[in-house]
Amino acid sequence: MEIIRDTKDFKINMPTAVCIGKFDGVHIGHQKLLKIIAGQKQRGLSPAVFTFDPSPEELFTGRKIEALCTKEAKEEMFEHMGIDIVVEFPLDMESAAMEPEDFVREVLIERMNMRYIAAGSDISFGRGGKGDRALIEQLSRTYGFECVIINKVLADGEEVSSTRIRKAVADGQIGEAKRLLGRVY
Repeated sequence: MEIIRDTKDFKINMPTAVCIGKFDGVHIGHQKLLKIIAGQKQRGLSPAVFTFDPSPEELFTGRKIEALCTKEAKEEMFEHMGIDIVVEFPLDMESAAMEPEDFVREVLIERMNMRYIAAGSDISFGRGGKGDRALIEQLSRTYGFECVIINKVLADGEEVSSTRIRKAVADGQIGEAKRLLGRVY
């Protein structure tokens, strides 16, 4: 697996299937997205994960978010799930200020050679998080890439999220964390 980090200046030559996110814990919701893009390998697309370092929340609040797993563990899970490329994009105030369409065109299409994206229904990207599901679907028609939107995975009627898992761990509910992660915490 190729890992691109600490640079905004990169170019992936092979066409990619991309998913975007923090992937903290690589929980069962994340796994659903990762399986979808890994499945695009049979269509000749390299499965790729795009993530930021630091996370937008850490950049804007200035406080460290307690991670559910290390970067190394996350990368091992990505590789195990068939991901070929991981981009850990350096997030700073300049890159965070990119307009959503510029981010899609300049980063995802031009640098990552994206031909397919799988995204959660709550996707947000670009300046102020203004890029959303409607915009990524519109841009897929404008720029000719495939876009698949995935509804949030639910457990007991509630969204599976890293925040929910962190709370389960803090409350000593390790069995619940295991169920939401799809593996032992």
